[in-house]
Amino acid sequence: MDSENKEFIDKHDLADKFSSQRTDRCIMLMRPEVRALVDLPLDEKIKKSNEVINEALGKFGRVGLGFSGGTDSLVLLHMVRQFKPNIPCIFVDTQFEFPETYDFVNKVVLEWNITDYQKVRAEKNRLEEFKQKFGFKTPEFIVAHDGYHKIEPMVKAIEDRRFDAFFVGLRGVEHEERAKEIFFSPRKNPEHIRIHPLLFWKKSDVLDYVKKFNLECNPLYAKGYTSLGDTISTEINTDPNAHERAGRGIVRETVMKRLRDLGYT
Repeated sequence: MDSENKEFIDKHDLADKFSSQRTDRCIMLMRPEVRALVDLPLDEKIKKSNEVINEALGKFGRVGLGFSGGTDSLVLLHMVRQFKPNIPCIFVDTQFEFPETYDFVNKVVLEWNITDYQKVRAEKNRLEEFKQKFGFKTPEFIVAHDGYHKIEPMVKAIEDRRFDAFFVGLRGVEHEERAKEIFFSPRKNPEHIRIHPLLFWKKSDVLDYVKKFNLECNPLYAKGYTSLGDTISTEINTDPNAHERAGRGIVRETVMKRLRDLGYT
């Protein structure tokens, strides 16, 4: 870790950012109506999520779904397709995805017969440019890199497809900023609604759903990853007792609000 990143982390007092207590901190930040759902049994959570999905599909005319190849978005896709089998799916190729992720996404698209699938990506690879300008994995680098390679292509797809609403597999226990979300979240540039049917789910709920419906998951999880991004932002979680976002990098976690202000999920 370079001195600039260390100084940034020390300044924000984030040494315990990936401790096991983070889930509880996130739950305390949730809105009361969301927090009340966190401890429901799986079948009740599925019922509530289905209500959110059904309401969204009835309220909005043009609706898409973000599919990253991670387990949260896999579960979301499986649930939404019970109501709308031909839901348009958007996969953002940052140009730095793991080979396993590319293979897994292609496998799901083929085996699940996803008829409206679109892979989007930025026009150029600007990794080296951002490294030289900001330093590798500094806060400024993360915001610029993710903004250009991940957020802008997704937002452009939402605009080009003229989606009124967009499903994402966001869960509130993943991050303090995500914990503050609501089920139907208005966004601008372009104007649309982000829909969060899994907002109140824990990691254990997702795993139980996978078992219940016998879903195959991205093989990276079996290799020790507990939260998937691209190869720039994701490492194996070496501590089984740590928070599920361990491996994503402390610096990146601290700029989440800035990323979400740009349109990140």
